[in-house]
Amino acid sequence: MQRRITLLPNIKLPQPLRRFASIKISNSKILIIGGIGRLSKESDNVYCFDIDDSKNKNGLEPAKSTYGMEALDKIDKPGVIDYPVIIDSVGSLHLFVENASGTSPLMRTVYSFLEYS
Repeated sequence: MQRRITLLPNIKLPQPLRRFASIKISNSKILIIGGIGRLSKESDNVYCFDIDDSKNKNGLEPAKSTYGMEALDKIDKPGVIDYPVIIDSVGSLHLFVENASGTSPLMRTVYSFLEYS
């Protein structure tokens, strides 16, 4: 019987965020969009989380994963991304954004990620 063991990496974002959206855009890339940062400030940042899984050499050692975090172009409207996030046939993300307090109606914005996938 062969067991595969993977060690979890210690992930650190460039800025503290909560209530952000995460969207998997390829086998190894995840977009982290929007959210609320320090002092309840709305964030318009987009980060690309790229994980690199190395293979086990002999199956006995745990697999070591490394990751990279890259800041991409910002979204048009800062705030909390509401679900669902819609991907159209061209590859653009249709996002519904609300402010941190949740008192205003959702605002739709479009974000293109094709150059990063």
